[in-house]
Amino acid sequence: MAPPSGADLLLSSRVLRVDVNTGPGVAYAGLRAALTALRAGGASYVDVSARHSSEWAVLFPFDVQASTPLSEIALPPCERGLRRESEQTSRVLSVAAAALCAGAADIGRPVLICGVGGTDIPSLRGFMRAMEHARLVPGADLLIQAPTSVRLPLSPRADSRREQARCLRGMGIPVGEGDLVVGLPPSRWGGSGQEGHLYLRALDPDGAALDRIVSALAYCCHAFVSENWEGMAVVADEALDVLARSSRNLTFDLVVGTHAGPSTPWAFGLEPVALRTTADVRGFFLKMLGIQALFRRDRGAALGYFQSMQHVDGVSVEMGAQAHLLAARTLARRRQSLPDAILESERGLALLQKCPGETESLRLERGWLHNVLGAALFSARRWKEAFENEKKALACLEGVSGSGSAHLRMSLYSDISALQEQVGKPATALRTWRRLKQLCGDSGVAFSKRHAYRSAGLGLLLGRKSESLIDFDVSLDSAVRSGDAFHTTEICLEVGGILAADGQADAAVMAYGRAEAAARALGDPYRIALALAGQVASSGHAFSVRPVVETAALSLSHSRSAQALAETALRGGDLLALLPAPRTRLDRSFDLVSFRD
Repeated sequence: MAPPSGADLLLSSRVLRVDVNTGPGVAYAGLRAALTALRAGGASYVDVSARHSSEWAVLFPFDVQASTPLSEIALPPCERGLRRESEQTSRVLSVAAAALCAGAADIGRPVLICGVGGTDIPSLRGFMRAMEHARLVPGADLLIQAPTSVRLPLSPRADSRREQARCLRGMGIPVGEGDLVVGLPPSRWGGSGQEGHLYLRALDPDGAALDRIVSALAYCCHAFVSENWEGMAVVADEALDVLARSSRNLTFDLVVGTHAGPSTPWAFGLEPVALRTTADVRGFFLKMLGIQALFRRDRGAALGYFQSMQHVDGVSVEMGAQAHLLAARTLARRRQSLPDAILESERGLALLQKCPGETESLRLERGWLHNVLGAALFSARRWKEAFENEKKALACLEGVSGSGSAHLRMSLYSDISALQEQVGKPATALRTWRRLKQLCGDSGVAFSKRHAYRSAGLGLLLGRKSESLIDFDVSLDSAVRSGDAFHTTEICLEVGGILAADGQADAAVMAYGRAEAAARALGDPYRIALALAGQVASSGHAFSVRPVVETAALSLSHSRSAQALAETALRGGDLLALLPAPRTRLDRSFDLVSFRD
């Protein structure tokens, strides 16, 4: 008998249908809806919630007590550096995807995901991850109903159809933005949890203006950390309209006293210190719109918002300085715009002329501007001027404390060390890097993982292989202890290459075996294939290349690289040449959940 067709499956009573048209308001709402429906259908998440309690507590905070809060073991996105890559979000999405696959296999029924065009963007990225992971899980039959049907954007500034099309392509569905059709009804979801409560209050047309504004402030901070850019754009856009219609002047004490608390994530540059007046609050929402535009790759719109921040009448010096910093960061991303980035930084510094008795907040903003100016000069290969600005930034931190200063200090030592490495002084770069550890002490596994990795990479440049392998072990141990399968895979792949090149075949095979196990836990066909290829090459082809070829064919996120790997394996080419080599920084793109073009 022939197997059932896709159309037959859609009509089958065996199919479990899950509706994820949850709207943009709450990050992971669509994933929660799908996981909850599978649980009602008989799936059990006892194993995944126990092994990944930190991530599961983000998805279902009342299900499990996290062994360690995710914020203590994984980094969020960075506002000051305009880095959208969030280790926290990547880990939550990977765990949710793994749970979906395990749940689908558990109930033994195809799962039809309906309304993906109406879910929140973080959830859509999670479904993209799940579609690839499912290729490795027997019985995990995930289907997408009407993938090109989307809901009407809630505002022009929150039109995410480009991102929706990218995610669909990441699922192996060949569509463009023009193929999407507005066909889904508005979400009937009413909101839940703190984030949902804030979203509804911020958009409540009958709510008091002050209540709506302070709810929007807190909501945007949550949305920034979870990378819910669409929700952030909807709320920030509406908040600006409310401010324009309101005659009430907000003060710093009133705003912060109304909503700031231990559950509001004022981290990585989103401190409330600059919010003193209505003008500052208006500047904050323009900043949020600029950040989400840049993170969605609309550089022109982002620059427009950051420049608008500079022209808000009555904005504080700190907020004005941040506007110049963000514009400079945006411009510095393209080499042809480096002169403009340098000029933008200098304009920001001109706002912050040093004066007696100045506040710590002013010194901190000056430090950040010297840092971004140094980075732009670094990119322009003006080494001496770059180093001088990094030193000026360090001087701004004398006597300044708090999370903002700690973040800047780490950034400065990292940049100074990178500058020293770039000019051919790896020994000096390593000393600077070790000085950072002396200053920071035991700052947790997220720090030790990155610090030990860079120490290892610089050690390799100095020819200290044995010492470097010890540092790689420290970095790897930190990744393993924090349940970080992504970086565990990366480090093991690179260590395998070092050992293979050194003629330590058995040790190399063992390292690649660890990489394979971590990549299978991650659900990444391409990295599994890389690990298998490493075992083949370092063992003198004692292993078959067939698993390499078959596993590479399952990759969606790295289809071209996977195809090249498979072709090299089939023709008996140099597999080690295609395997990743160690770097001097652990910074990686979380490519399994990134938008793909």
